[in-house]
Amino acid sequence: MKPVEIIGAGLAGLALANALQRDGVPVTLYEAGVLPRHRVCGEFICGRGADALKSLNLGETLAGAALHQSTVWMVRGREALKRNLPEPAVGLSRFALDQRLAESFVQVGGQLHLRTRKRVTGRTTGTVRCDGRRASESDWIGLKLHCRGLATKADLELHLGRHGYVGLSKIEDDQVNVCGLFKQRPELKAKRADLLGCYLEKCGLKAVAERLRASEIVPDSHCGVAGVEFALIPETGDSQLYLGDAYSVIPPFTGNGMSIALESATLAYPPLLEYAHGTYDWATCVARINRAQHASFDKRLRAARWLHPWIHSNRRQRILGAIARSGLLPFSQLYALTH
Repeated sequence: MKPVEIIGAGLAGLALANALQRDGVPVTLYEAGVLPRHRVCGEFICGRGADALKSLNLGETLAGAALHQSTVWMVRGREALKRNLPEPAVGLSRFALDQRLAESFVQVGGQLHLRTRKRVTGRTTGTVRCDGRRASESDWIGLKLHCRGLATKADLELHLGRHGYVGLSKIEDDQVNVCGLFKQRPELKAKRADLLGCYLEKCGLKAVAERLRASEIVPDSHCGVAGVEFALIPETGDSQLYLGDAYSVIPPFTGNGMSIALESATLAYPPLLEYAHGTYDWATCVARINRAQHASFDKRLRAARWLHPWIHSNRRQRILGAIARSGLLPFSQLYALTH
């Protein structure tokens, strides 16, 4: 049995490592940081992502997740749209899900190396890159925290402000995940715990900031990330294998990032199992997985890339709000395009 190395213990890496190890493939998983930890993430898993976990026999890791059935969109403080989601979704923190997947991997005999930065140079046989977003020049910053005691108007709230937006979504243990994406404002100087509130106020979302201050912030849940480029379409001929955010990052307003990571693990699993058994050589295995990812994700990435300016552009936000309030926004169709 050929071994497999996975670089990066995000959702794609952890889910894939579990599935391969359970089928007898010797897997070594390298993670540069520690687990579990808080990550900037909407922590919203639509139907495909939950189904992907279940197909890998990892459905038990979703225990206690919040059920999402409704959404409301607010544009500059005014309600623009309130709907039921086309299909139920689940809310679960990355802190909890990563921990459960990591513990499961170790329990079945997997080798997990934390605080270990594995470097890859050139073409490497048997190595899967799940090491997250590729660094790029970007004027966006993502900020996240968890809170308790915050009543929401729907299971998933989306608030659009000036050059930024924030989502409020229910997760486990009666917590709410608050995750926003904003144009960077270098003039803003604040403590880490206060930074999200400052950005909300600068974006004209003062009411959301006040709701946060009136709630109980979960200690150490604050985190941020910068230098993110969205919805790049990778070439299918790449000789290296990238999964999850390492493949491409879908704009977070779609709530589809966690699902894509988990789906990529299900797409990679059968060819990698065949590679480990000697049925495929590495080049064939990578080509098959890249074609499968292209077929599954590229339409979603292109649709999200087109829609993204309508979420963060001030002028387009006003147009979007007017269309939504008139009842003419094809919400179900847009949801289907990005999920």
